[in-house]
Amino acid sequence: MRKWLKLKPLVAKSGEMQHLDALRFLASLGIVFHHSKEFMLSSAANERSDGLALFVDMFFIISGYVISHVYFDHIDDIASYGAFLKKRVARLFPLHLLTLVVSAFLYAAFSALQLPSRHTPSFSPLCIADTALLLHTVIECGNHQYFNGVNWSISVEMMMYIGFPIVIILARRAGQRGVLVIAAACAAVIFGAVRRYGLDFGVHEWIDSDSFHPLLRGVFGFGVGVALFRHRHLLAPITPPFPVLAGGLLAILAAMLTGQSPLLILALIVLLVTGAVARDVHATATPSLMRIAPFGQLTYSIYMWHNLFILVLINIVGDKLMKGSGVTIAALALLCYSCIFATSLLSFHLFETPMRRAIDGISIFGKARMQKSSVAS
Repeated sequence: MRKWLKLKPLVAKSGEMQHLDALRFLASLGIVFHHSKEFMLSSAANERSDGLALFVDMFFIISGYVISHVYFDHIDDIASYGAFLKKRVARLFPLHLLTLVVSAFLYAAFSALQLPSRHTPSFSPLCIADTALLLHTVIECGNHQYFNGVNWSISVEMMMYIGFPIVIILARRAGQRGVLVIAAACAAVIFGAVRRYGLDFGVHEWIDSDSFHPLLRGVFGFGVGVALFRHRHLLAPITPPFPVLAGGLLAILAAMLTGQSPLLILALIVLLVTGAVARDVHATATPSLMRIAPFGQLTYSIYMWHNLFILVLINIVGDKLMKGSGVTIAALALLCYSCIFATSLLSFHLFETPMRRAIDGISIFGKARMQKSSVAS
């Protein structure tokens, strides 16, 4: 028993991307608050602060950069492509499938106990299979409600991973001109949104899958990330001091909480991630940031577990059963956040890491010509 409870301390996998690691951890906290704030804020304040959902777009940009950093020069044939996809499956699917099962069990229990739910997913085997295979942003099913619904963005990530090797092979052949193609694709996504809704289109149009397809958000985010990677060595002249980077994050929070245009928020996010990349490449991390960066490893765990704890502790127990408000909801929220962090820590050490190593050890595609990297895959 002592062996199971003795967890290794979190350490940054690499000193090369500590600013991005810290940034994605802080973004995950923003997403947790976004999905729980409706129980703590007034209706007007809750709707006005829906811009917090754009932290997901920050994840996409960082993912595009990190994947490029690790794999850009190491995918050039079917074997290396297969090895790349195997590593992505090993990273995403074990926890995705576990939380899917837990979510299905919870909703089945709610149904048996006749507990009210506004977002009951479809129990159709076809819809469950669609979600399990992370195809639900490509092949829509049922009423658009899925078990552990936050995994829509994981489906987008998986689609980006499938297409990523094709993009980088073309980008390598095109040289620096490839960045122009990427920039054009990103501009086309924004132009399409503006043309459909006008310059004053709101956050809800950007985050609503019925209004704006989530794959387009993935294309924009990954495109920006790949472009930043390709031009990272040119960012030295604009490397911001750490206080400016911290101020940029506060500016994004202010824009998100006050109902500003998604165009403004996205522009600020791109500038912030660019500054973080510049500091990772051309500067050193401060001691305070180095203490936060290791928690970046928990980002995926936090993201996949948080909605389930919010559903049970705040939505069902606090709101539906206790009819709580004020102090009661605040206390349950603190308990919920503590449970999310503790479960994410245990999940990372005792489930995700062992499962990833086990799948990585399976020889499917033979020995791929991919160099080992000290950067976390």
